[in-house]
Amino acid sequence: MRTETKGLFDECLRYAMALTTGVCLIAIGCGGNGLPMIPVSGVVTFDGGPPPAGGRITFTPTEVLEGLPRRPGLGRFDSQGTFVVSSFRDGDGLVPGTYKVKVSCLRGLPDVSQRDSTASVSYVAPGYEPDPLVVEKDSRAMEVQFDVPINPRLN
Repeated sequence: MRTETKGLFDECLRYAMALTTGVCLIAIGCGGNGLPMIPVSGVVTFDGGPPPAGGRITFTPTEVLEGLPRRPGLGRFDSQGTFVVSSFRDGDGLVPGTYKVKVSCLRGLPDVSQRDSTASVSYVAPGYEPDPLVVEKDSRAMEVQFDVPINPRLN
């Protein structure tokens, strides 16, 4: 009888370990990093129209909630201007906080011999800086839009 009890115990232990391992793998594979990520997506326009080329939009944290990492986010947009922000994984969004926003859209490769190498190829008007983006901890998802003035030298 003692052998039967030990066999049943071993079988239950194997089952519990397999179940625990499966739950852990699912949590890790489904963004279970424990951070309160807020999905962020949107559209970039230039003077009210579609972007002249693809580009990227970066979100640099200036302030985050206590205990959360200062992780930047990045979105790439195409000729339609749509983007989805990623910080840790594709499309996961941003950690709650306040972010400086920067739009980059270039006509070609910058001349690295110049002091401000991107100025001559950037479609973004010099000095353009959008308002900071505030990502609230209670947000479900955010849709944002940025209308960028075109650099008059490239127009």
